[in-house]
Amino acid sequence: MKDKKEAQGLLDHHLGYLKLSFMQDHHQDLAAQAATKHWSHLDYLEKLVEGEAALRRDRSIERRIRLARFPVIKTLDQFKWSWPKNINRLQVQNLFRLNFIKNKSNVIFLGGVGIG
Repeated sequence: MKDKKEAQGLLDHHLGYLKLSFMQDHHQDLAAQAATKHWSHLDYLEKLVEGEAALRRDRSIERRIRLARFPVIKTLDQFKWSWPKNINRLQVQNLFRLNFIKNKSNVIFLGGVGIG
């Protein structure tokens, strides 16, 4: 039977070969959490797979943005909320959750000249 270090090394090797980088980087920490919090095997596996899926989703979005070759990338984090003065920040941030699409509703932005 393999010792713990040898098993960890082999697991890391296989996860690297399969390009499961989140699992490779986090399986030990999550295993420790699983042991202290008494997670089932399925709960532990779910956390690993959930993290791997999120990482791949994020990388996919980053790759698509890079391939689109946008001249400037602007995010809501960079938006200057100090102008225009009477903009409802919470309402705008809520709209960017896109729930109006699920609700089959419309959104109309109205503003004066120069607002955007």
